[in-house]
Amino acid sequence: MFQRQIQQDVLVCPDCSGKLSSERDLLICNQHGAFFLYGPQLLVRAPRPATKSVEPSMPWESARARLA
Repeated sequence: MFQRQIQQDVLVCPDCSGKLSSERDLLICNQHGAFFLYGPQLLVRAPRPATKSVEPSMPWESARARLA
């Protein structure tokens, strides 16, 4: 029978090569945000929450803002 060996590799940020800290299932870089492991060797940037633009992009959105 085989025993699985757990490797304690130090993962680094692909942008700045800084050490990533672990938080739940995410790996965090202080400068570049969150990443997660996709498979044994692929590091993927975690999706960021969408930010709402300040300026309305459609005409009816600006009309609605003026009425409110």
